[in-house]
Amino acid sequence: MSAARGRLDGRVAIITGATSGIGEAIAYRFAREGAVTVLSGRRSELGERNARRIADSGGRAAFVRADVREQGDIKALVAETVRRFGKIDILVNNAGVLGNVRFEEATIDDWRAIVDTDALGGISAMWEVLPLMRRQGGGCVINVTSIDATLSSPHEPLYCFVKAGMEHLTRALAKEYAAYNVRLNNLAPGLVATDLARANPEMFRKLEEGIPMRRAGTPDEMANIAAWLASDEASFVTGATIEANGGMVR
Repeated sequence: MSAARGRLDGRVAIITGATSGIGEAIAYRFAREGAVTVLSGRRSELGERNARRIADSGGRAAFVRADVREQGDIKALVAETVRRFGKIDILVNNAGVLGNVRFEEATIDDWRAIVDTDALGGISAMWEVLPLMRRQGGGCVINVTSIDATLSSPHEPLYCFVKAGMEHLTRALAKEYAAYNVRLNNLAPGLVATDLARANPEMFRKLEEGIPMRRAGTPDEMANIAAWLASDEASFVTGATIEANGGMVR
């Protein structure tokens, strides 16, 4: 990973939800591009495994366990990253849960579960990281949202609500922090072939049939977009939402 010069050489990146799926793929890709990669998540065994694999391939990585629902964990994650590596150049808010429950059947606990993870988790991370980026003169935040933020699903109103809110918050913050050379963008995947998405094989197949490209995306394809957004190649891109959904246009 360290032999060739990468697009993210010398940068320090935090990726939440990096124990599997899209977050794991982004961590590997960032490391290949030369970033020091700090993986975070709740499952320590998987997180440590991913960090070891990156290190064994010549990259620099560390795992810091954090539950994004706990603000204290986020504070500790940021503090440990700065202590070990001196700065934070990139934050990827990827940790999230699905909210496949109908509106009339949802309880307040259902709302809290998805808001605490998919919204407040990312907000807490930005609370901690954006002031650091502002003071150091630049940085990049990528919020992983969803096609459901705009297309909307009748079976996932809670999830749609939260993801749409995060996309709008990203746009507002992009305007606020543009003067400090801090860029904030959304990566909005459609159906991606992760273990979580494949948990219901029949539903997965039905969803694939509705995609114009007739297939789901891959975590690596999402990581490719994240690497571009984090790089200088996207230096004039802020407040944008990059949709990767195989043709599921509005």
